[in-house]
Amino acid sequence: MIRLIDYLKQQLLVKLFVICLRYLIGFAFVFASIVKIRGERFTSISPSQPVGYFFEAMYQSGFYWNFLGWAQLISGALLMSQRFSTIGAMVFFPVILNVCLITHSVDFGSGTPTITTLMLLGTAFLLLWDYKKWMILFQRDHTIYLDMTKEPEDRLMNDGIWTIAGLLFVLLTIAVQIVGANQSTILIWIVAMLGVGISCFVIGLLRHRKRMRIH
Repeated sequence: MIRLIDYLKQQLLVKLFVICLRYLIGFAFVFASIVKIRGERFTSISPSQPVGYFFEAMYQSGFYWNFLGWAQLISGALLMSQRFSTIGAMVFFPVILNVCLITHSVDFGSGTPTITTLMLLGTAFLLLWDYKKWMILFQRDHTIYLDMTKEPEDRLMNDGIWTIAGLLFVLLTIAVQIVGANQSTILIWIVAMLGVGISCFVIGLLRHRKRMRIH
């Protein structure tokens, strides 16, 4: 498994996939977090239905509802930052694990459990991708030896443009939730998100090609 991950780390398309996966999974949590932080209901489903009853019970818990929102916002933002994505994935994993189990336990239909399962698998993959950063936690003190000085820097993955894009994604997502989602604001938000994504993607690839030509 480790050899496979190390091999994948050398593939340009896989690196870009990992960057996009961090954005995608993190965005899902950031988008869903704002209503909980503001103390609003997440759904209009009637409490007479199992899903509606479940969400209403959590909403009525008060502080716990806000706590869930902050947990989702922080873990999602860390994941989208790219710079602190490992911490974000480690915080994100137990949260999405609980969400996945809940959607399979309560009658959420077939679509939602599938989505949460894919998010769980995606987060597990991101943790495996960064295995060098946390594997040391499972070693005994006297066996720990970590020398990263000879590890070549991955300038594509560490390019600051991805952090800037992540920050803008988070701010835009929070902004559209605060302003209110109507037809005009949603359209502006989508255009802005696409503009940021495409611009940063192009800049990141151009920088990468320039560095490759220099070397």
